[in-house]
Amino acid sequence: MAKKGASNRNANIATRDEAVRQQAVRDGTQQINNTFGQFDDAFFDKQRQSYLNFALPQLDDQYGKAQRDLTFSLARDGNLNSSAQAYQNGQLQKAYDTNRTTIADQGQSYANQARSSVEDARSGLITTLNATGDATGAANSALARSSALAQSPAYSAIGDAFGAITGGLATQAQLDRAQAIASGRTLNGAGLFSTAGAVRNTG
Repeated sequence: MAKKGASNRNANIATRDEAVRQQAVRDGTQQINNTFGQFDDAFFDKQRQSYLNFALPQLDDQYGKAQRDLTFSLARDGNLNSSAQAYQNGQLQKAYDTNRTTIADQGQSYANQARSSVEDARSGLITTLNATGDATGAANSALARSSALAQSPAYSAIGDAFGAITGGLATQAQLDRAQAIASGRTLNGAGLFSTAGAVRNTG
């Protein structure tokens, strides 16, 4: 009878301890979810917009410089207001639109990555909590992880968006200068956008 009584007491203690552990898991899970509640759709959209705010001004600056370089080159070759200008401006605009779409996609990628990282962290904390039953430790870990996840990532500057177009301008300018010096002539009309074949718009 004594052994049976001891066995019952041990079973009762185990049941009580498990009930306490399960309550700690529930409490800890609630604390984790409350802490991670800040990571809503608005947060992830902010992550996307943060990258756009970083990258788009760079693209716009490059576009403005590319336009100025193109205008200078066309003026040097006597091709302002010509079909050559219309074509090259169209190429610049196409490159701008393509790069703007790429930046938008990258911004969404940052948002998706942030969402995945948040969910992985939350799930990992709950898994650890279920294994340890340490609600206090889980709550503290959730605060630390959420603080790190709330930060925007470090971005890298965008690449040369218009180099394929403007690179030829600099090369041709160097060739034109060399030829002009060698021949002693005035620099005009023999460049990348020479007037040969170009339709001038006089309207």
